[in-house]
Amino acid sequence: MTRISLPYLWFWCFAAWALGGMHFFMHNPGGAGLYLPFNMTGWIFVALMIGLGLWQLTLNQAVCYSRFHLWCWLLLALLLVPLLYPDSPFADHALPRLAGLAGGLLFWFALLQCRFDDAGRWRLLYLLLAAVSLELLLGLVQYYLLTPGNWIGYNTQTNRPYGIFQQPNVMASFMATGLVLAWYLWLEDRRAHPPVRRLWLGTVIAGTALLLVVLQSRVGQLGGLVGLLLLLPLAWHKHRKACLGLLALTAFGLALGLLSMALVDGVQRGLEVYTNPGVRRHYWLQSLALIAQHPWTGVGYGDFERQFMEFYAARRELLPALPPMEPNLDHPHNELLYWGVEGGLLPMLAILLAALAFVRLLARAPWRQALALAALVWPIALHSQTEYPFYHSLAHWITLLTLVAWIDLRLGEPQQKTYRPWLLARFAALLIPALVLPFMLTGLHTARVVTQYERGGAREPALLLAASNPMAWLTRLEFNAMSLRLSVGAARQDTDAFQAYLDWGREFVRHTPRANIYYNMVLALNRLDRPEEAAQLLAQARYYYPREPLLRQDNISQALQSLEQGVQSAAD
Repeated sequence: MTRISLPYLWFWCFAAWALGGMHFFMHNPGGAGLYLPFNMTGWIFVALMIGLGLWQLTLNQAVCYSRFHLWCWLLLALLLVPLLYPDSPFADHALPRLAGLAGGLLFWFALLQCRFDDAGRWRLLYLLLAAVSLELLLGLVQYYLLTPGNWIGYNTQTNRPYGIFQQPNVMASFMATGLVLAWYLWLEDRRAHPPVRRLWLGTVIAGTALLLVVLQSRVGQLGGLVGLLLLLPLAWHKHRKACLGLLALTAFGLALGLLSMALVDGVQRGLEVYTNPGVRRHYWLQSLALIAQHPWTGVGYGDFERQFMEFYAARRELLPALPPMEPNLDHPHNELLYWGVEGGLLPMLAILLAALAFVRLLARAPWRQALALAALVWPIALHSQTEYPFYHSLAHWITLLTLVAWIDLRLGEPQQKTYRPWLLARFAALLIPALVLPFMLTGLHTARVVTQYERGGAREPALLLAASNPMAWLTRLEFNAMSLRLSVGAARQDTDAFQAYLDWGREFVRHTPRANIYYNMVLALNRLDRPEEAAQLLAQARYYYPREPLLRQDNISQALQSLEQGVQSAAD
């Protein structure tokens, strides 16, 4: 009987994620991280791959590693240092993203232990291309075929396809990565190219180019354009006929996209979008100013939202040209600045050192090949400096790590060091999936019942009690539970419920200020007959959110009047 090897299982686990897990759809209220169900399913597969890789380490009786990978672990250690800084009361809020970083490096480590040969490594790239192909197909279905009232809730009037990602720019950077990857595979995979494979690659090239046009995403289009420019020197030097053919395929896709925009209903973004950097420019400049105020320790891990909101509001008094900040801004749309604001210069230095180490890795290759390899990671790397794709999409994080690991392996074989002790590695190989799988599966159940509760108009409180993993969606569950308590308290004139909401809300907005929390606290203060405090809190909220319709006086008055009528009806 043939024994199935663990690397074989690892490969098919990766395939199951690329072909199924990352495309999992379940209705949800939106957000990022674990609030998006496809990220939960993704971590299930990643945990399994980590477990398989750690177990394989014990069978190899040797650790497989690369210098660049070790360097990344050292830089992760630097990112952990700000957790020890004083005056960081919300540092625990940064633990999930640090865990995501560690999980990604463990995924990379597990891949190294599998010791795939050259053919196996190329297959990993084709699996990534297959993942792009499925998202491409979903995007085309969304753009051309879905009708109003469709079962996934896709907005056919806006009609900017987002695949599974629920955000057009995230979809665009994934399509740009697919475009560059298809070019690279056509040019550099020297094995036999059967007609079916060439048809597949050509279809992906034309289809991703088409979607990049209709998505109208600046970061996606710039990622794809610069990625192709980085590939051109190698393509023209080695495969001039192929280069011309690939350019023709790309141009064909772009032409189809332009034609589709003329024929298919959807939002048409004007040319000014491509010349106006928008409000992000102000966020970046003010983030730099905030870093200059706290260069050594930052404002504290986990405290970006509150600190930046207060700083930005104060700066608007000094700089009237600054536009109002958008509500719920929990990231400055630049990953480097995000770590800098919260942790100071040390995390920024760590990230820049990682980038320099990658450039040094590329320097091992001839310059044309180095540019082509850089093109593979460019679209996602660029997107991380204009938004926060890694929080929206685990697929982007795993795709980037797989490409970086592939480049690392292509430019130098990994080193090995004998490792005989097996107990700790096997314990970790079992423990990580044993912790992650139940957490994510129960988290999916929690996501389903909370979404059902919210979409049902909050009429079934029992659904909140049915949540099997409150930690997965703690913030959303807290908000729903306290809003329910406030509503019940208003109906019963329960002053204890009003005070409980106030106590919770004041603590909540210390780290996550939200206009709707301020709104509810103002209503609670009015119901407690404390109008002066209510007016003061409302003025503070309007100071932070000057354009928030919810905080207008007519909305406050109407809500208070509705509460009075509800109380009167209950009394009658």
